Amino acid sequence: MRITSLTNPRVKHVVALRDKRQRDEEGLMLIEGFDPMAMALACGVRLQTVFVCPELFKPAHAPDDHTRLLQQAQASGALIIETTRPVFEKMAYRDGPDGWLAIAPKPAFALSAIQLPADQPALILAAEAVEKPGNLGAMLRTCDAAGVHAFLFCDPKADITNPNVVRASQGALFSVPVAQCSNTEALQWLRAHGVRIVASTPNLVGGKPPLPFTQFDFRQPCAIFVSEEKYGLSDFWLTQADATVRIPMFGRINSLNVSISAALLVYEAVRQRKA
Repeated sequence: MRITSLTNPRVKHVVALRDKRQRDEEGLMLIEGFDPMAMALACGVRLQTVFVCPELFKPAHAPDDHTRLLQQAQASGALIIETTRPVFEKMAYRDGPDGWLAIAPKPAFALSAIQLPADQPALILAAEAVEKPGNLGAMLRTCDAAGVHAFLFCDPKADITNPNVVRASQGALFSVPVAQCSNTEALQWLRAHGVRIVASTPNLVGGKPPLPFTQFDFRQPCAIFVSEEKYGLSDFWLTQADATVRIPMFGRINSLNVSISAALLVYEAVRQRKA
């Protein structure tokens, strides 16, 4: 099948799926880009429809790579549709698309589906009320790279299926066990699994300063909590935390980007566990 018309109903459907309400109503999401799509397929995601525009394929990937990904998509049961460049650029969410875009079922992101390892202490990254899709995607990439066992998105303000999250995560949204939940649900689940809550904050908590993060023992089962730098973690987590930690800062800025903070904290935990 090949689409050449900008007014084709399938094109209009893809554009409509940029809207969260439409994605929620249909239980679908968009996956744009060669790498995120390759990761999704490698993680067992069954794509519904794949749109390709060979004219836009990037030289960073060899021709055989494109052929192989197309074969994998077909084997997963996806309908393959080729488009002209103007059609694809209308559907694409980002500038400079690479000619790959798919519609896929939206994962459940259920907390009950998260399975923690039995042979090592759990390491979880939890983000409360993060708003920017780029930060969510960056944290998911960190989770994948560091081997984090789960990512909890608590009291979400952003949509984790936002195309910008998928793009920024480079497909880590599919490789990392992810759950969306309320603060209360997360607390109950963490307590039930014996996971310590480690809240990151630069401020005094109960009149006491947080411990510098390199001095905390991350070798125990723990969930590292971060939030938007503008507001910080809510009192819900600061009062429930088993420990509070801070990242020392020596300049005039009073906060770090949340995804940077998360990476520093997670990799300190990895460093300690590998030592």
